[in-house]
Amino acid sequence: MGKIKLFIVDDHPIFIDGIVNLLKDINDFDIIGTANNGQEFLDAIKKNQPDVVLMDINMPVMDGIEATKELRNTYPDIKVIALTMFNDIRFIKELLEIGAKGYILKNTSQEDLIKAIHTVVEGKPFLDSEVQAKVISSISGDSDEDEIDDKNTDELVKNITGREMEILQLIALGLTSQDISEKLFISKNTVETHRKNLLAKLNVKNTASLLKFAYKKGLV
Repeated sequence: MGKIKLFIVDDHPIFIDGIVNLLKDINDFDIIGTANNGQEFLDAIKKNQPDVVLMDINMPVMDGIEATKELRNTYPDIKVIALTMFNDIRFIKELLEIGAKGYILKNTSQEDLIKAIHTVVEGKPFLDSEVQAKVISSISGDSDEDEIDDKNTDELVKNITGREMEILQLIALGLTSQDISEKLFISKNTVETHRKNLLAKLNVKNTASLLKFAYKKGLV
């Protein structure tokens, strides 16, 4: 087999650039294209199909779930690896049920990302360690997945300041507190304080829950 042809689909150009930089020097990989949403991806591969696509979930126009469904109908041999920030059993189950061969989180290491690509090309599924733990917890009934209570959430959102909303947007882009502090010319401690305030105001436990709330309410 020649080089493994890869395609990256994500609505954040900064993240795409990061993945390209991680993988571009791997000898057996050939990154043949990138797209910012599912429809753009499906249009782009009509002439040149990849072996593996790294697919984000939450995107405009067409999300990763719909794009994966369409892809499986038209190009069933293309392997899909969900590459997302959502460690949510509902998304994990849905992507695997519709034919994704892998599910990894955006905080994964370069080593695991490379391993995931090689594994699915060999015809085997790949879940990173955090996702495996989530699946096992779900099966055993021990999942502590916190559901978002829709009651009074509009009131909670009203309490978010403009600066907090700006920081929430940057968190959703995958920026660290240090990155945000440099971008906004404020101290890292100030960013951390805003993070804590967001968690408290929206009544969520951690960054993953914060982002899930934000996406569900259309804040990011």
